[in-house]
Amino acid sequence: MNVGSHRRVIVAVSAGVFIGTYDVAAISVALPKVVQIWHVSPADMALLGSSAFIGMMLGSMVAGFAADYVGRRLILLVDFLAYGIASVLSAVSPNLMWLILSRMIVGFAVGAEYAVVFPYLVEYIGQRDRGRIMAWALWAANFGMLFAYGLGALTINYPGGWRIPLAFGALLVVPILWWRRFLPESLEWASHRASSWRDVIHILSVPQYRNIVSVSALTWLSYQVSDQGLTIFLPWMFVSIFGTSISLAAWHSVIVKAVTIPAALITVWMIDRVGRRPLQLWGFWGRAAALLLLGTLLLAIHGNIGHHQNLVGVAWVLLVLAYAAGAVGPDKTTVITTAERMPTEIRASAQAIAESSGRLGGIVGVLGYSFLSALWGPGAGLIFFGAMAAIGTILTWSFLPETQHIAIYAYQENSRCREGQRVRVKKSAKRP
Repeated sequence: MNVGSHRRVIVAVSAGVFIGTYDVAAISVALPKVVQIWHVSPADMALLGSSAFIGMMLGSMVAGFAADYVGRRLILLVDFLAYGIASVLSAVSPNLMWLILSRMIVGFAVGAEYAVVFPYLVEYIGQRDRGRIMAWALWAANFGMLFAYGLGALTINYPGGWRIPLAFGALLVVPILWWRRFLPESLEWASHRASSWRDVIHILSVPQYRNIVSVSALTWLSYQVSDQGLTIFLPWMFVSIFGTSISLAAWHSVIVKAVTIPAALITVWMIDRVGRRPLQLWGFWGRAAALLLLGTLLLAIHGNIGHHQNLVGVAWVLLVLAYAAGAVGPDKTTVITTAERMPTEIRASAQAIAESSGRLGGIVGVLGYSFLSALWGPGAGLIFFGAMAAIGTILTWSFLPETQHIAIYAYQENSRCREGQRVRVKKSAKRP
């Protein structure tokens, strides 16, 4: 396969990450308007905000196990087709229940995508470049959210304008599906696939791999509580904390999210130089510190930042720092390290379990912020986010090894090789 074809494959696969993050941000832009026009209760708002994450949990589990049995390529085609159909259904929703159900279907497709994209990239890309290329893919995800916020800001004040960002996701699917029809199957999977579902379960049950998956799942959950919670509620925070209008809140969200673009470039530059573990550790620590300080500040002034203009700048800086810290570290590394640490036969299944835990974290974040902010104000919700990021710091410090030098490998019964010292798998075919 020539260099041009190699790059097209990487772009076609990585584009799914862009669209998945675009979709999560699209509903966050629409949320304040939907709450306003349909008079949505706090409980229903929490259900709408978490509906996509419920779908992602299910989609990741189904797709991950299926990808280890039927292959990566088929899942990467089917999930995008389902996403496009569900995006249209979301955009034409006549009522709240329709919107919630269609958002669950959208989430199912996005969850399936994330469960398979990174195992595929780990197997397709050489060890020397995989960290940098996967970081590039996740860097593009920041533009997905930024694009959704910007499109929402431009359309939200038009009649039915909140539907436009939801519908636009379906348009994005068309060129990606066209490119993906040329995707090759993963040669790593074809050479070392599990022979049955029972084999997948058997390998996952090996204590070594069970422990890796458990730690990865908990770390991913601890990050996604704050990350998905902030993503869903960022425009709403500007409305409730800073007292801005709905359209201005979308523009402010664009500004805050834009900070993650250069921050994530640091990851691209450093991930194969300093490794995954230091970036994840400092990213978790920075997010925890910023959110805990911001939450404490808002509790101290009872969340009414409008009466303390001298503190508005401080609140902005802390919010930006929280986003930047996540973008530099765990936003990328929690996704990458799981796929790097597992044998080929169960790589997608393990990624699916960890991702599903992360989506559970998103649900916990949405519900936790909704109810804590309703009881004690937004400061309480942000302290909750910060506490979960602090837990991620502890888990990373205690359990995460460096993964950049781990070679792709296949499971060997009774193998005594330790992680980081495994022998490369002998290929039955050359890498394209």
